[in-house]
Amino acid sequence: MLAIDLDGTLLDSRGQVPEANLRAVERARQAGVLVVLCTGRGLTESRGVMAALDHHGPIVLAGGAHVSDPLSGKTLYRAIIEPTLAAELIEHLDPSTHAVVALLDPEPWGHDYLVVGAENLTRNTRWWFEKIGARIRAVPRPTEQDLHHILRVGIVGPARLMPPVQQSVQSRFGPRVVVQHFTAVADSTTREELVDVLEVFGAGVSKWAGLTWLAGEHGIALHEVAAIGDQINDISMIERAACGVAMANAVPAVQRIARYQTASNDQAGVAQAIHHMLAGDW
Repeated sequence: MLAIDLDGTLLDSRGQVPEANLRAVERARQAGVLVVLCTGRGLTESRGVMAALDHHGPIVLAGGAHVSDPLSGKTLYRAIIEPTLAAELIEHLDPSTHAVVALLDPEPWGHDYLVVGAENLTRNTRWWFEKIGARIRAVPRPTEQDLHHILRVGIVGPARLMPPVQQSVQSRFGPRVVVQHFTAVADSTTREELVDVLEVFGAGVSKWAGLTWLAGEHGIALHEVAAIGDQINDISMIERAACGVAMANAVPAVQRIARYQTASNDQAGVAQAIHHMLAGDW
C-alpha cells in the first residue's frame, strides 16, 4: 500500500497533478500496489484530485479521522469528536474572534462544514470554500444536534497567532485531543499575510491510524506500507511506514524523520519516489 499526501506532495504549487505523477501512480497500480490518497482535506475538496487521477479506491481524509469509498460516498471508518467535547472546543476557540470551522462526515449530514461565527471567516477561507464548492451550514450557536459526526474543529488565521492558540488548547484539553497547525492552502492571486490552519481532533487521530485501519481491512501487513508527504500532519505515517519519504519541500520536522527524500512537488517528486520503489531501490 502506498499512501500519498495531496497538498505539497502529489499536487504542485499551482494545485495541479503533474503529468509525471499521473503516469507514475498508474504504473504503481499496474504493479499491484493499493494507492491510497491520504489527506487533511475532506471528501468534497478532494474530488477534483480523484477525478484527475481516475481514483476509485479508498481515500483517507481529515488527517486520518475519516476513510471513505469515493465511488459510493459511503463512510468506511470515522473517528468523531464526542459532541460534548466538540461544544467545549468551539467555545474555547471563541467564535466571536475567529470563525470556528467544524468538518463533518458528509454522508449523514449532506453538508461539509458547520461554521460558527461565519462573519469572522478569513478571506482565504471564503476563497477556499468557493473554490471547492463546499456545502456549509452557518449557525450563530450550535445545537446539540449540530455537534454529531464532527471529525475536526479548527480556525484559520495569521500564522503568528497560532502557537499560543495551540498551547491554550493543549493546556485546557490535554490528552483528550490532538492539535496541530500548519500553513493553509492559499489563493496565489492575493498577497495576504501568511495564514495557518489550526486543527483539533479527538484523541488518537492521525493519518497513520487511518492507514492502519485500512491496511487491516485489505489484509496488508504494516511492513508493506509506504508513505510520501511534506507537512506536520504527515509525520505519523512517514515515521511509522516501512518506507517513509519526505518531499524536498517538506518542513524540517518531516525531513528529519523520513527514511528517504525525493524531489519537490514542483519537480514531480512523487513520480521519482514511485520509480525508486518499483525499481527496488527503496
